[in-house]
Amino acid sequence: METVWSEKSIQNYFGIIDYLVLNWNSEIALKFDNQLNSLVERIQSFEEICPKSKILNFHKCLINKHNSLIYHILNDKLFIVAIVDNRSNHPF
Repeated sequence: METVWSEKSIQNYFGIIDYLVLNWNSEIALKFDNQLNSLVERIQSFEEICPKSKILNFHKCLINKHNSLIYHILNDKLFIVAIVDNRSNHPF
């Protein structure tokens, strides 16, 4: 299954990585990256693994206690819409 990242999700990803490296360390950033990649692989195998989000046709998956992945599947493609901070006020 092809994975397509939105511009917003790429910005979210690099923002989180930058924050983790600057405020924690590179090991924590690598751990986040591994968690995210593992989740994407599971979604590719089991499309409906995560519950629906508040927005129709989107799903929300917990990456870790601080972050969630927003995605949807269309025409056998995984579209990563955003990575959101679970503590923030977001529409998902």
